[in-house]
Amino acid sequence: MGMMDGSKALVTGGKRRIGRGIALALAEAGCDVGINDLEEDEDAHETVRRIEAMGRKATFYAADISDPTQVTGLLERFVADFGTIDALVNNPYWSTNRPFLELEADNWSRTMDVCVKGFFLCSQAAARVMVEHGHGGSITSISSVHASTVWPEDCAYGVAKAAILRLTRSMAVELGEYGIRANSVLPGFMETSHEFGTPPPAADVSSKASRNTSLLRRPSTPEDIGRAVAFLASPAGATINGVSLPVDGGLLAW
Repeated sequence: MGMMDGSKALVTGGKRRIGRGIALALAEAGCDVGINDLEEDEDAHETVRRIEAMGRKATFYAADISDPTQVTGLLERFVADFGTIDALVNNPYWSTNRPFLELEADNWSRTMDVCVKGFFLCSQAAARVMVEHGHGGSITSISSVHASTVWPEDCAYGVAKAAILRLTRSMAVELGEYGIRANSVLPGFMETSHEFGTPPPAADVSSKASRNTSLLRRPSTPEDIGRAVAFLASPAGATINGVSLPVDGGLLAW
């Protein structure tokens, strides 16, 4: 695609599933990509290999994004390896679904640490580099349709995803003068095991349940999310700032 040839992108929570789809879509668009996750393992190695097979540079960084010291180190290592940062994608997820009356404080705290505090810390660290280097950039955060539509047992997760939308708007307002754009993507019902570059799942036109998860009668895939992120981060989205883009097959319209 080449929309972002030579750009340097960091994807947090990027070693598998949606994160891998985003990393591969950015590489397809021309980015060299840094991948962050909690632990280095075979999933991390496979994502790096697949990016390198596209002819792009890829490096993995283990770090806990809820820890300010580790976030600082993550950005320092990334800039040392890649020279700058043009695009940050905040993707990590952590939650354990619980009924509201059974939701433990530790579960609530860890969800907020990863999905809100971590997004803030990484965004701030990346934005400081972008401002220092004077070239602008983009920050895209993965929220969810759970931010505005409520399901049982999704309290901590849904609140965190809603907070991401507000964080995105604040960044868009405060960072726009530096040429930094901030947007969010809201996945809906997902088939996270779908492989990048393969045909999408077949539509199920006979099932009412499939209609209730997507008007297109098929789930979204990591590739769908990745392509949306690449568009928002690329010059094609040069004046798109502060938006929350559902990639849900029309679920929120139903």
